[in-house]
This record gives sequence, structure tokens and C-alpha cells, in this order.
Amino acid sequence: MKTPIQNTEDEIDIKEIFRTLFHYKYMIILILLFSTLLSIYIAYFKPNVYQASTTVEVGLPNNNYGRNDVINMALDPGKLIPGTEIAIIKSRFLANKALKKVDFTHKYYTTHHWKEVELYKNAPFKVGMLKGYGISFDLYPINNKSYRLVVENAKDKNGTSWSYDKVHQYGEEVITKHFHLNIVRLKKAKENKYRFVISKNNHYTGSIKAKRVSKYSTILRITYTDNVPLRAQEFVNALAQAYIRQNIEKKTKEATLKLNFIDKQLKNITKNLKSSAVKIEEFKKGSNTISLSSKAEVIITQMSAVESKLEEVNMENKILTTLYNQIKKGRDIGSISIVGIGSGNETLANQIQMLQEAILKKKILREDYTEMYPAVVKLKREISYLKRNIINSIKNLNDNIKEKKRLLEKSIAKYQKSLNTLPADERMYGQLQRKFAVNEKIYSYLLEKRSETAIVKAATVSTNRIIDTALLPSAPIQPKRNMIVLVGVILGLIIGIAIAFLRNFLDDRIQTEEDIKHAIDTPLLGFIPHIKEEKSKLKVLSSPKSAVAEAFRNLRTNLQFMVRKDQAHVIAVTSTIGGEGKTTVCINLAAIMSMANKKTILLNLDMRKPTLHDKFNLSNQYGMSTLLSGSTSLGKVIQKTEYKNLDVITSGPIPPNPSELIQGELMEKVIDKLREVYDVIILDTPPIGLVTDARTLMHLADTSIYVLRSNYSKKDFVNKIKELSDLKEIYGLSILLNDVQIEKHGYGYGYGYGYGYGYYEEDKK
Repeated sequence: MKTPIQNTEDEIDIKEIFRTLFHYKYMIILILLFSTLLSIYIAYFKPNVYQASTTVEVGLPNNNYGRNDVINMALDPGKLIPGTEIAIIKSRFLANKALKKVDFTHKYYTTHHWKEVELYKNAPFKVGMLKGYGISFDLYPINNKSYRLVVENAKDKNGTSWSYDKVHQYGEEVITKHFHLNIVRLKKAKENKYRFVISKNNHYTGSIKAKRVSKYSTILRITYTDNVPLRAQEFVNALAQAYIRQNIEKKTKEATLKLNFIDKQLKNITKNLKSSAVKIEEFKKGSNTISLSSKAEVIITQMSAVESKLEEVNMENKILTTLYNQIKKGRDIGSISIVGIGSGNETLANQIQMLQEAILKKKILREDYTEMYPAVVKLKREISYLKRNIINSIKNLNDNIKEKKRLLEKSIAKYQKSLNTLPADERMYGQLQRKFAVNEKIYSYLLEKRSETAIVKAATVSTNRIIDTALLPSAPIQPKRNMIVLVGVILGLIIGIAIAFLRNFLDDRIQTEEDIKHAIDTPLLGFIPHIKEEKSKLKVLSSPKSAVAEAFRNLRTNLQFMVRKDQAHVIAVTSTIGGEGKTTVCINLAAIMSMANKKTILLNLDMRKPTLHDKFNLSNQYGMSTLLSGSTSLGKVIQKTEYKNLDVITSGPIPPNPSELIQGELMEKVIDKLREVYDVIILDTPPIGLVTDARTLMHLADTSIYVLRSNYSKKDFVNKIKELSDLKEIYGLSILLNDVQIEKHGYGYGYGYGYGYGYYEEDKK
């Protein structure tokens, strides 16, 4: 049994929602229309953004040299990883190389369908400039030979405004104190006006992005966005080509460094080799020793092998010492490249690579952020940590090398002891021969590596390659115009509805009978539709088939249930303040009662502001004020109207004491006397919210009608009705809602009280 009740309440809430929306429908439509037009404007004038993309494969070289190849291991660049390559692609260093191929300094514009578009290379003229960078110039083509140049409200370095407007010839040098330029015509101008701005520095204006095609792929997709499709295509292709070129330049530089290192070592070894050869020849001339014994030969050979290993260890030690100094001083760390120097080389190589990546990331971040930026601070800590680890690793490697060197030197000392047992000449010759063999072996090794490096340098190719070059974008990726308009429509609808409910919440005026029902339990007699301004206020008589007339008929029917049988019906009509339509309700209620063959009289008791006599075009010389003051008789103040069964007692002259007259004993006697003659007595009382006269009159009435005006009466007026209802002394207290906009609030046939207003129309005149 409870469920239907809940559904009814829900239905009422839904009706209230739709009633609010219907009430503010024009405002909602207006906001929706404005939002839609604004979104269309934004979508149309928002500049197009085009995206061009190219794909590049990042090559990972195979290091197939042996473990004992000291020079290649020492100068190897290490592994390339996509993360590092992405940082390189997005770096300002690479962008500056690409900017040499693409021009961002010259911007030419024209207007198509009220929208400014950039022409890029499609401009009908070209501008050369020596002075005046950053100034916006307007160019108006006149003919094939001349043009008009205009500058409006520009400012110089001192902030002084200046303007320029003159006609010049194409190819003419235009020199002023503010600018120096030359404009050359390229083709026929199709537009009446062009605009151009020349920048001094070449900076790209779009966004560079690079990412892997898939998670484990070494193929990178490079994209660039720009307002001009051709420039987007050209710049992203230039960026990819610059990336390939820098990779070749890097490899060439590495090969050059390797050659310089080998040449430096060759110079020293060659000098030592020549010195050893000279000493052997001089020894041979000064002694009779021509060759070594077999024992000496074995000792010398073994000793030479050990000394060669010792020389390699010394070379490793030298490279590690150089690396240690670079890391310690923090110089040229980005150019360091090393893989495998003895034991633990893989860890050292990885640490150096991580250090270089961290330094590169920090460099990129510092282009846009300060040293205090959290990511920069984090990278600084990471770099410091990696440096400490690398230094410790180098120290450990050096310790290992020292131990190896000690063992090798111990072996050499052992062989030297054996060599000392030989004859002096043979021993001396063996030592010379041993040094010569060591130098010769190292010399041969260096010559071999120099030849290999020279070949690599001459035939350097990039391990990276361009897979797909960028195509000319056919359509913009932004703005999403349909989406902008859709969002504008939805947003406009939401804002319109939100404002409607907000206005409804903040509106303290009574709109519909639902507002009254929610606030008070006092019976609601009905509502009266809006009455158009006319000369005659008696709408029920001038338009008997109108919705207003039908509303008063419904009111008359409802009042019949509140009258005692065979007794005159006294009806008091009041309101809170003036302007709520109390008097209009009185005269139309009196008229509708008279139309039912009920003898009706209307008393104007609002003696402070009398208007009733004007409605019926009657004299106001005598009335209630003269009657209650005892100046005239009842029969003298009753005036007949032109309508059958309808009499009126006007207010009479405005008295100084209307409250005392109404509260006097004579008032009740007058009503009792009228009950004997009339079927219906209607009292037009003063507003109860302003004076207390109405309360006295309501005590004398059988029915009291409290008039509230839709969209005029305040919601807190209901408190006055509650106060009267709580007294329990006023009979038949009920509420009438006046001046309801039927179309505005959605009333119609089958709604509310069921009058069926939809069947009625205003009488055509």
C-alpha cells in the first residue's frame, strides 16, 4: 500500500522539474543558442594544426672484436638505447641542425572567409629585411609594379607609438628609422590584403615528439605539429635527416679520436724501435756476438712475451688514469666511451652510459627549468651517485692492474735473474734484442689497428636509417570542430538548466499552486488566469467563453459547497499587499454570481484607496464611509449597475478613521440587513498585511478568500495565512491564486482542476 504513495510523490517531483524547465524555456533556449554560436565561432576561427611523422630505425652495432683488443674496447661508443636516442631527437641541438633547412623566420598571412591563414611558401612576394624584425606589416597590392605598405600603432624601443602608410615599387629598398626592407614580387596577388612578420631568430613553433612504435621495437616514430602542413612535413624530414647525419658525424669523430690516439702511440714506439735497432747495431760492431745461444734465446723469448703483456697493462693503466681524471674533474664526460678494461669492464661501461644519459636528460630539462626543479634536483643526485660509483670502479680496476703489473714484473725479474747467469756480452745482446722485439710487436699491433680505423673512418655509415619519410598532411588533427560544437551545445544546455533551477531556487515569488500546497494546508479554491489589460475589468461579462470566465465559474462552484442552505453567503476577499488583484477578483466574482441569478452586492471597504467606483463608472459621493459614520442611510448608498442582479456600495469619501468605522457596531448591522435582501454579499477588504481592518471583516464573513498573485506575491506571504488559520476564528478561510500564466506554467486541458481551458478561446471581436 505504501508503494503507490511513493510513486505519486516521485511523479510530483518530476512534474515540478519539467514545470521549472518549461517556465524558463526561453532563457534555456537563449543560453543554448549563445553557447552553440560561441562554440561554432571558436571552432571556425581556431587555427588548424597539422601533424607530420616519419619513422627511424635505431641501429645497435655488433662489437665482434676480441677481449684482448685493448684499443677498440677502450674507444668503443657503447650500446645505443632508444631512450637516449629519443632524448637526442627532442634536443635543441638537433632542432638547430634541422632549422638550417626550414625557414620559420618569414611569416606571411592573408584572410580567407574572415579567418587569417599562413601562406608559408605560397606568398605572392618575398621580403628581405635588415631592420624591423618583429613588426607586423600590412601589404596592399596595387598593381604588378607597386604596393601599399602600412604599419599601424607600432612601438619602438622607447615605447613611442608610430605608424607608416606609403606606396612603394616592388624591388625598391625601403629605408626608414624603424625598418629597412625590400619586397620582391613572385607572382600575381590574388588577395587584396596580406600581412607579414619577419623574425630575427629561426625558432620552430610546433611540438616535437618521439616514441617507440612498440614496446620492444628499435623503430622510433618522430612527429611534429604545425599550423602549416608543408612546413610540418619539411621540418620533421629535416629533423630525421639531421639525426642520421649527427650519427655519422659522431662515428667519424670517434674514428678520428682513435686515429689520433694510435698515431701518438706510434710516434713513441717508432722512436723506441729506432733507438733499439741502433743500439743493437752498435753492440754488434763493438763485440763479436752475432747470435744468442739456445738457452738465451728461450729466456729472451719468454721475457719478451711477459714484457709485451706488461706494456699492454701499462696502456690500460694510462687509459684508466685519463678516465679517472675526466670523471673527477667533470670535463668532457659526454664524450667518454669505454667498454671492457680488464676485469669488471661491463659494469664500468654500463655506469658510464647511465651517467651520460643522466647528464643529457639534465641538459634537456635545464633548457626549460631552473636548478630547483624537482626532476633536475633528482638528476643531480643521480649524477653525483654515478660519479662516485665510477670512481670506485676505476680504483678497483687500477688495483687489479697494479697486482697484475706486480706479477708481471716479478716474472721479468725471474727471467732477468736467469739472464744474468749468461756471459756479459750475450746477456747485453739479449736485453737489446728483447727490447727491440717488444717494441716491434707493439708497433705491428698499432699499425694494424691504424689501418683498420682508417678504413672505418673512410667508409663510415650510420647504423640508423629512415624507414618512412613524412608525407604532406591532408587534414588537420586539431581542432576537433564537431567535438567543440557538441561540447558547446551540451555545456550550453547544462548551464541553461542549472541557471533555470538556480533562479527557481532563488526566486521567492509564488509561481504555481504547487508552491502553495507545499507551504500550507489551507484549502486552495482554484486559480485565475492572466487577464489582459482592457477598459472593462469585468472579463466574465465581456468574454463569457474565455478561460478567465470558466475559472470564475469553477470558483463559484467551489464556493457553493461552503454556503449554508437558505442563507445569504458573505464572502470577504483580502490580500497581503496592494497589486495582487483583490479588487479585480471581487468585481468578476460578483459578476459571475449575478449571472447565476443570485442577487449580489459588492461592498468596497478599502476606504484608504478606493477604486471600485471607477470600475463601474459610479459616483463615489456617498458610500461605506458616509454610511458607517451615520451620515447617510443604507438605501441611499446602494447603487445599481448596468448588470442584472449586481449592486455596489462604493467606499465613499476617504475618511480620517476607516479602522474605527469598520470596527464599529454599525458594520455588523449593515451586513445583517443586507443578508435579508441579497443572496451573495462580497466584501472588498483592505490588504491584511498593511492594516488590521480585513481581520475584523473576515470575522463577519462566512467565507474568507485570501488572494495571492502568481509571479508577484512573496512566498513568505503564506506565513500570514498560517497566522490567520491558527486563530480558528475565521470561517471558510481559503486561498485563490490569481494572474496565472497558463501557457508559461504549462496549464491546459486535463490538468489541475480540470476546467478544460483548452476548449475555450477569447471571444473574437
